[in-house]
Formats: sequence, structure tokens, C-alpha cells
Amino acid sequence: MAMKGKEKAAAGKAAGEIFRVAGPVVTATGLRPRMYDVQFVGEEQLLGEVIQVVGEKTVIQVYEDTSGVRPGEAVLDTGGPLVVELGPGLLGSIYDGIQRPLPVLQKVMGDFILRGVKSPGLTREKSWAFSPKVQPGQAVGPGDVVGTVQEAKNVQHRIMVPPNFRGGKVAQIREGTFKVDEVVAQLDNGEQVKMYQTWPVRRARPVKDRLMPTIPLVTGQRVLDFLFPIAKGGTAAIPGGFGTGKCVAPDTLVMNPGGDSVRIDELYDRARGEHVRGEWESWIRLDDPIPILSFNGTEVEQSFASVLYRGFANCLVRIRTEAGRTLRVTPVHRLFAWRSGIVEVDAAQLGRGSCLAVPLEDGTIGKDVIVEAETIPYGSWVFDLTVPQTHNFVGGNLPSLLHNTVTEQQLSKWCDAQVVIYIGCGERGNEMTEVLTTFPKLEDPYTGAPLMERMSLIANTSNMPVAAREASVYTGMTLAEYYRDMGYNVALMADSTSRWAEAMREISSRLEEMPGEEGFPAYLSARLSEFYERAGRAKTLGGLEGSVSVVGAVSPSGGDFSEPVTQGTLRIVKVFWALDTALRARRHFPAINWLQSYSLYTQILEDWFRKNVNEEWPKLRSWTQRTLQEEAELEEIVRLVGADALPPDQQLTLEVARMIREIFLQQNAYHAVDTFCPPERQFKLIAAIKKYSDLGQKAVKLDVPTKDVASLKSRELLTRVKYETEFDKELAKTLAQMDDEFKRLGAT
Repeated sequence: MAMKGKEKAAAGKAAGEIFRVAGPVVTATGLRPRMYDVQFVGEEQLLGEVIQVVGEKTVIQVYEDTSGVRPGEAVLDTGGPLVVELGPGLLGSIYDGIQRPLPVLQKVMGDFILRGVKSPGLTREKSWAFSPKVQPGQAVGPGDVVGTVQEAKNVQHRIMVPPNFRGGKVAQIREGTFKVDEVVAQLDNGEQVKMYQTWPVRRARPVKDRLMPTIPLVTGQRVLDFLFPIAKGGTAAIPGGFGTGKCVAPDTLVMNPGGDSVRIDELYDRARGEHVRGEWESWIRLDDPIPILSFNGTEVEQSFASVLYRGFANCLVRIRTEAGRTLRVTPVHRLFAWRSGIVEVDAAQLGRGSCLAVPLEDGTIGKDVIVEAETIPYGSWVFDLTVPQTHNFVGGNLPSLLHNTVTEQQLSKWCDAQVVIYIGCGERGNEMTEVLTTFPKLEDPYTGAPLMERMSLIANTSNMPVAAREASVYTGMTLAEYYRDMGYNVALMADSTSRWAEAMREISSRLEEMPGEEGFPAYLSARLSEFYERAGRAKTLGGLEGSVSVVGAVSPSGGDFSEPVTQGTLRIVKVFWALDTALRARRHFPAINWLQSYSLYTQILEDWFRKNVNEEWPKLRSWTQRTLQEEAELEEIVRLVGADALPPDQQLTLEVARMIREIFLQQNAYHAVDTFCPPERQFKLIAAIKKYSDLGQKAVKLDVPTKDVASLKSRELLTRVKYETEFDKELAKTLAQMDDEFKRLGAT
């Protein structure tokens, strides 16, 4: 149960008093702590951590708002580091950066967390059925499994001897239903094994041996698995500049229940509430929610906007419809479209002929066909508003449905990790709201159970104290290592490490340290390295094999990849998935640039793909990259002299490269079949394109015109086969027709 800090008797070893307060940095005297010991600061016992000791003065970074805290107030030294509770109940939970369960706090005090509130990370009220796996008299050591708990439908939680225990023989083992703080096993040396254990977040959990990353983390995304794979236990970075949010142009009209409309930038300018400002984005948590119209899934009804947002965008998608609607939105803004029903689609994926779902005067939903859709340069402010529950509003020059959601992480949903930890580090409030409301509704494609049953979310929004961003990163990593020690493969998504770095920059400036490049502290790269190096595949203390794979999002200001955080990250990680706005503008998704991205795991993973997929996998991968590279070189010539000036074999190379891009690399996340493509199917699809290329080269050498090769019916069928439920059957038909057509051309 949550409680105020001052109402809870905290057992500390010493007390001091506040000497100085500078934002989240508090200086205290009268203490003799160790580095990173937890302190309770002020009358409300705000949680903080020692980050510097200078003579008699102790410098503490406080993880909560320090407004009103003054010199002379007491500081209590707990004598121990920041720890998290590890046990049954972690999966399916939503925490803040210091492992306070947000749903529990919400029930007690509403949507806003009070200062100094403490709550255990694991509930003490729920009981779990414990099944022993060892017998009395059996010797166990650190990391050994003494029993199991069925934490979720498809996740068995293994209760382990904590790594800091000495180990010994089992004196007593219990079977039955227990709460997490009850003892389930006792060793002959007096050590008691409970259902949960604690561990310092800054200390990596020990393992018996580090293993080579020789097994891929299969994501089902062709461009990732085939061209730029990540290994289980590997590290990857995804860059994405600030200002790529789901927003609309400032002159977009927002309709209210009375039928009147107001420009969204005017709503922002005259809004009253809590302002949170940054260099590239800011938002207002409204004191009085604004009445608007919203679509509830069936009809348009009155709703309320709770937050107004302003960000920066470099380009917009401009859409015109038959009825005269004109929309200007960011490319990733979700619009409602008719595709055998109403579905949500990124604006960049809509084109001429697409059909929008639009509100009618009677409150029902009608259709409006797009006559023009183009990406235009912009470079100015864009706006958005948050509508709880429905997450959309009615606006535009003519009533249109404008969504305000985020795209679900394909990696979280499809990667073959048994456990996923998602860290929202410094994310803006409305994005984290979408994550917290969307992920619990997703279905696990592997088990059919809710995806949250194998996930744990850590939410730390950008309006929370900056110091808590660092705690959230380490808390998430500790949770990931704990499930690795059970023998599971864990995927950790950190979004975004750039905001963690910004927090380090602010704390460093408060400490008056000598700044490094762009004001970041000199130890920036060291901190990033400490985080990413905790990833890896390992043999645990208990003899099991597990892994932690880390995918970190980097959000450089202005999309500048030369800034210190991006460059520091690229020196550490071994996979770089470069998002390309030009591809997004061309509606090519996933928008990962195949010329800029790279993976350093390709060679070490080749043996796995040879043994488990096909012996020809490495050769086909090399051929694919070589063809795409040749296309890039030939395009420079084509821009000067035109494609007709190229020799026939090079014209065919351009055609084959286009097939690779459109048939193989492009993937529809919203299509039931194409959203996930296993490695076996990936190989068959690219092998079919390679076969077309080989037969086409033979035909060209026999003076068959390139246009005749490109117009074969089998080439058209190949573009549709990836969407077929009976993929193997349809591919076999296509390949047979390909053989017949090339045979008629004399090229077999």
C-alpha cells in the first residue's frame, strides 16, 4: 500500500541537514555516506541518491520535485543503495523510474503522484502457488532454482537463491500458496529464501560465463532479420529526431460540440494550465479540459481534451479529398481510413484513391476519397491534443477524424524474446499515455494471451524530475537481468537514451562540472557503455542460458546524428538501424535505409542461418546488398542520361533492385500475414527474386528486351505472394509460371 514518507518510519543509520538546494541537486552536511547510498531528503522524505562527496558535504540527486524544500531540513541516510524488488508480479506491471507501481498509486491519490510517497514494487496482498524443485538435504548455491511460480500463462517464474547468498544444503522447503515476503526455503547455514529478493540497480547481476552472441533475435521484419540482424544478447540503436510526432499544422481547426471551430494554435496560445517547456517541444496540462468532438468507434460524441502539445516538424503530408477536405499532418499522424472497415493508417501510407473515414452531420461515419497526397517541406511548429479514452478529435476545414496515437513497437510484439521490458525514459506525457493504454490491449502473436503478460513497463515522462530518468534506465536493466538469470531471453527497449543524457547534462551543470561537447558531461560515453555492456548472452549462476538484448532509441535534436549522444552510442552498439525520412515520404515502410544501416553480427550469425534456414542464406544476403548498392550507383547515371542509355543488363539490375525494395524490404505492419515473416519464408521470397534475376540475365544475353522481362505475369504475381495465407502453395505456382514464361523466351 502507498504511504507518505513522513508517515513511514524509515530505519536509517545517520541524519544530517540540508545545506543547499539547486533544483534536483541537494547538498547536505552532517552525513558520512557511501556513493550511491539512498537518502530521504526534507520533511517529506523525498527519495534521493548520493552522487558526490566533497569533504563534509554530501551531494544528492533527488528523484522527486524539490519545490519548497529549504536549508535546515533533515536528511536521513538509509545506509544502502537504491534497490528494486524482484519476484512474482513484475510482469504485467507498470512502474515509475524508482519502481513505484503506478496503478496502485493512482487508486490511492488519483492521476497525480504526491511527493514523498512510497510503495513496494511487489504487492504484499497477492498469494502465489509455489512448487518446490529441490529436496531437503540437497545442496544449492547462488542462482540455483529452488521452486517455480506460474506468473503468467506462458511464463514460469523461477524462485532462485539470491546471488549474494553463500549457499548450502536445503534444511526446509515448503509447498503451497504464499505471499512474496514469506519464506519458502531455509538453508542449513540459516539463510532464508523468500519468494522475492532485492538487488542494487547500479550493480550488474553476476553470471557464471559470458557466451558468444551466435543466435539471432528473430523479429519477423525482413529488412532486419535478413540484412541487419541483431543477436540475442546484442545491442542496437534506432535514431529518430525530435519533432517526428503525430501532429497537425497550426491552422488546423478543432471543432467543439456547439459546431464552432477554433485553430489549434490559438487553443494552445490561450490555454491555461501547467506548462512544461523544452527546446523543441512543450505542452500544457489543462486546468479546465476543453470540450471537443470525438469518435468513439461507432459514432461522434462529445469528449474533452486534457493536454495541448506543440512540437517541431521538418515536413508534412498534405491531403486533398473529393469533398474538398484539406489536411496537413506529420507523416506518422494516424488517420482513419476505409479498408474493409475502419482502420488507423499513418498519413504517409495514404495516397491517391485511398478512402478516408469522415464524420457526417448526423453523427455517423461516411467516406471521402483522396485525390491528392504529397509530402511537403515545412520546418515549423505543429500541434496536437490528448483526448483520453478515444484518442482522436474532429477537426479540419471540413469535419475530419484526426488521431493522436503512437505506432506500436513491432519489435516488442514480434521478437522471439520470452520477456520484454519497455522503458519510457523522458517521453512526453501523451506518448507514454498511449503506450500505457495501447500495450495492455495488444495480443501476444505467439501465445494468443495479452502481450502485457510477458512485459513490464517503466514510465518516466519528461515532466517528471530529470534525475529519475537515470533511475528508470537502471531499474529496467535490473529487471531484465533478473529474468535472464531464470534462463529467459529478454528484450529491453529504452526510449530514449537521449533524454537520459539530457538529464545527465542538467545534473552535471548543477554540480558545476567542466562541460564536454555540447554541454554534456565528460563521462557521457562511460555511462552509456556501462548501460549497454550489461546486455549479453550468458550462462547463469544456476547453469541456465539466458540473454538480454538492448534496443536503444536515440533522439538527436534536429535529427543531427553527429551530436555526442548518437556518436557515443554508435561506438558501443553493434547494430544501427537508420530511419530515413525520404523513404517514409515515399511510403516505404519499415523506413530503414539499407545503405546507411549496418550490423556487426552478420558473420557470427551465418552458421545459425545456414543450419536452421538454408545453406545459401549468406550468399543471398550478399547478393541482395550488392544489387542495392549497384542500384544506388546506377541511379546517379540515370539522373544524368536516363535509364534508356544504360545497357540491357544494367536496366535489368535496376528492375531487380526495385523488386527487392518493393516486394522484399517493404512490409505492411497492418496486414495479418505480412506483419510477421519467419526466416524460412524470408529466404524463399528473396530466393524467388534471385531466380527471376538469373533467368532475366540469361534472357537479356539472348537479346530479349528488358521491358519484356519486366512485364512477365510471374513478376506481377511475385508482388502479391507475400500477402497470401497459403504462401508456399502460391509461391510454387508463381515459380512454375516463371519457368514456363522464361522457357518461352528461350532463357532456361
